[in-house]
Amino acid sequence: MLNAGVLWLALSICSEITGTSFIKKTNNFRKLGPSVLVIAAYSTCYFALTKAMGYIPVGIAYSLWCGFGIIGVTIFSMVLYKQKPDFPAVLAMGLIITGGVIMNMFSQM
Repeated sequence: MLNAGVLWLALSICSEITGTSFIKKTNNFRKLGPSVLVIAAYSTCYFALTKAMGYIPVGIAYSLWCGFGIIGVTIFSMVLYKQKPDFPAVLAMGLIITGGVIMNMFSQM
């Protein structure tokens, strides 16, 4: 069963990916709908990250948040903006995933 910290972290990561992915659609905060979405997503993101850090060590939570955020935004950018990551970007994302797994599985933080 997943603990509360993991669920809060997942909510934070999903909210961060949403907020970051839709920043471009705000047109410098001139479009109301996307602007409200971005502000709500970031508010949720940081609230949930704060809650997650009550259960998960800061270093682990933040590294997973950053890593999954980078990968999630890259995937969303492929869909929303037709961006295609090149080989170095894919390799870097693989290293990010590997680092997250190693930290999560073997770190004594």
